[in-house]
Amino acid sequence: MTSDDISRREAERLRGLDEAGRVSVMFEAIAEQGALWVWGDEGDILFTEDGRRRDLLPIWPYATVARLENEGDVDGEHAIRIPARDFLKEWLPQLDEDDADIAIFPVEERNAAVLTLAEFRSRVGS
Repeated sequence: MTSDDISRREAERLRGLDEAGRVSVMFEAIAEQGALWVWGDEGDILFTEDGRRRDLLPIWPYATVARLENEGDVDGEHAIRIPARDFLKEWLPQLDEDDADIAIFPVEERNAAVLTLAEFRSRVGS
C-alpha cells in the first residue's frame, strides 16, 4: 500500500457512502494527497459512457477503491496515480480535445457525479 492509499476496510466504507459523500471524499483526497487515480494499463486508460453515450473518464480518490471497482476485469490493468497538477495541465486539455467529461468515484457503475472539465477545474483550482 502506498502512502496515499487506504486499507481495504476503509475503501469498503468509502464505497458505501452516498453520492454526495463520495464527491466530498474525492475532492478532500485530491487536496490532501495532490493526486487522483485512474484505471488502465501502460497503453490505455479506462473510459466509460453515460446514458447519452458521452465519454467519461472515471477517477477515484485512492488506489484501493479503484481496485475494488475494476480488478479482474482485464488482465494487466491496475490503478494509476496521476498528480493533480499533471491532471490539470496535461489531462484536461486532452479530455477537452476528446470531448469527454469526468466521472467522480464510481461504485458499481454508479457515478457519484459527472462533472464537465470546467466544473472539475473550478473544484480543484488551477
